[in-house]
Amino acid sequence: MLTGLSALELGRLRMSVGYGTHKKGRPLSPIEVGALLRKARDAGVSLDDCAKAIQLDGTGHIGRFLRILDLPDDLRHLVDWGAGKRFIGFTSAVELARLGDGRDQHVVADAILSEGLNSKEIRQVAQLRERSGRTVDACIEEVLGMRPTIEKRYVFIGAVAGESVAELVKLTQVARDSILASGIERLGLHGASGRLGPRLFTLVGDEDFNASMREVGKETIEARLRTHISEIVDNGTPGR
Repeated sequence: MLTGLSALELGRLRMSVGYGTHKKGRPLSPIEVGALLRKARDAGVSLDDCAKAIQLDGTGHIGRFLRILDLPDDLRHLVDWGAGKRFIGFTSAVELARLGDGRDQHVVADAILSEGLNSKEIRQVAQLRERSGRTVDACIEEVLGMRPTIEKRYVFIGAVAGESVAELVKLTQVARDSILASGIERLGLHGASGRLGPRLFTLVGDEDFNASMREVGKETIEARLRTHISEIVDNGTPGR
């Protein structure tokens, strides 16, 4: 047991980190893992004991999970395992958190989603920013200019409103994303995927998604997805 955590919370932690967990499906996102580790740390558990309890070699990974909790609240729901086009991978999130400044983090997060900026490139942006003193936008442009080819993606961010926010906070990231996925399918948005946070949802897609946005209209997309989310929450949500 870890002081401060229930048996269920510890079980979810162990199922979400460590060797081979990716093959079984992780019940928690990296941010949710970090939040539980912070809860244990606040209860007085040492870094060593945290690592031993979830069978990690050393405390390095514990620090990385705790570091991403420094990201702004409206970016946290975008953090997930591995690498993908609709979210910010864990390693990229760790590099993003090193950027310190909230405005810079938001600009780089947008580049991760729209331009596919990877963890190495994020590190390069941060180093350029620190050494040159140029704006983060200029640093991103230089790093992207080093690529042999550029892949264009489109990003749409919408807000969740009303009583849905309080209910969405209670759900895991997997459950929230399931709600959003059903909404994307319901609206017939082609080439799109996304992430749903307690207060914001983010859609990412290719040229097909861009065409769908033009056809449906951005205001209509936001209004319909907001209604869909409210309906799902009111009528019963997926597994927590």
